[in-house]
Amino acid sequence: MLELGISLAFGLTVGIIMSLVLWLNTKFNIVELFMILIFVLLSSIVWNFTSGKFTDVTLLALMFVWSLARLLIDKWRVFEKILTFTMSTIIVLNYYIYLTFIGLRVHSGISYASLIYMIVYLAIIAAVFFIVWLQKISFFNNTWVKDFFYHKDPKVKSNRMIIFTFLIILTLVIIMGIYISLEALSVSEKAVFYIGFEFFFSVAYIVISFTMLKMLVEYSILSDVSEQEKQHQKELRSFIKMIRAQRHDFNLHLHAVNGLLEADKFDECKEYVSKMVAETEYVNEVLPIYDTSISAMLYAYRSDAESKGIHIDFDITSNLKGLAPEAYEINRIIGNLLQNAIDELSVAKDREYGIKVKIYESSSAGGSVIDISNKFFGDEKEISHFFDYSYSRKKQHEGLGLSTVQRIAESYKGVAYVEMDDDIIHFIVRLPKKTYKN
Repeated sequence: MLELGISLAFGLTVGIIMSLVLWLNTKFNIVELFMILIFVLLSSIVWNFTSGKFTDVTLLALMFVWSLARLLIDKWRVFEKILTFTMSTIIVLNYYIYLTFIGLRVHSGISYASLIYMIVYLAIIAAVFFIVWLQKISFFNNTWVKDFFYHKDPKVKSNRMIIFTFLIILTLVIIMGIYISLEALSVSEKAVFYIGFEFFFSVAYIVISFTMLKMLVEYSILSDVSEQEKQHQKELRSFIKMIRAQRHDFNLHLHAVNGLLEADKFDECKEYVSKMVAETEYVNEVLPIYDTSISAMLYAYRSDAESKGIHIDFDITSNLKGLAPEAYEINRIIGNLLQNAIDELSVAKDREYGIKVKIYESSSAGGSVIDISNKFFGDEKEISHFFDYSYSRKKQHEGLGLSTVQRIAESYKGVAYVEMDDDIIHFIVRLPKKTYKN
């Protein structure tokens, strides 16, 4: 009975550690919960078979197999899985230090006192989990991987990976150092004191190191958002300046039209008005968009394309309001697709089709559809690789644009894909509406 109680306490503690770390780092779904229940049962069975021996090896093996299973089931968010594995490993090593401290490994045999100490640890870690769960506290938000790691500047991206990896390895090495030092301690009151000290030190260090990691990620993401806001403000000011200039010129145009009419120069007047209408259509086509920063970006890309002899046609019947992605994320989607289309046509001789941007509501998608098309000059066999990470048909490009588009869409349960219509390629992104919880 005692053996069964201890094995259950051991298994439940491992399960709570997994649940806590998973909740802090990512979304918690039914598949993950089912996997944790399997590992709770597995860890209890292993404890019974080994009679509590090789606890350290058992814990490390469980964490490795769990992380590997998660990676095989879902190959996305690899960095989240690496962090989850590291955090889980560090905490279970702390748990092993605790088990050593209470005498499960220092002394031979087990007792009810050992069971009580294990239940105390289980109660503490369970209390921490339920507080975090009830207060909906998360270590990182669900999109922290893409927001932190996938920066458009390769140097920034590389530096973040290095610092992140350094902090993770440093924490793991220090905890491993404490774990290895346990072997050198003999059974004595002095050893018990040192083990107790190392246990509480490891707890403090885990809290401090992951707090530093959280600060690094949040500061970096905040810095990115600030830079994006600056870019949006710049585009917005340019857009507003253009509208003001157009309004200022309107009075001049009226005087010119009036002069042509008074001189009975009707053909010249007709031609003049046609040019006025063409100029105002540039702005009117993007005005349906609810967020001015998106309109400003569309106008900026159109101006850039026109300077290269590439015409962009807009057909916008959806204002993109109420979608799950934020405005700056929608800008990243449209901006990457437009930039790819402009790059494709910049080196092409046939520009008659130009670029067509169609944005409309879709009842079947439950949101809006962005369809950007242009003439395709490549090999259709390459299309299946377009959304692959780091794949690019252009030299000196990292190939992150389309993978970024897909990642943003899928993070909100949307979809990004390619369709061919003869020699016209359509990049289509379906984005759902934002859901509100009471």
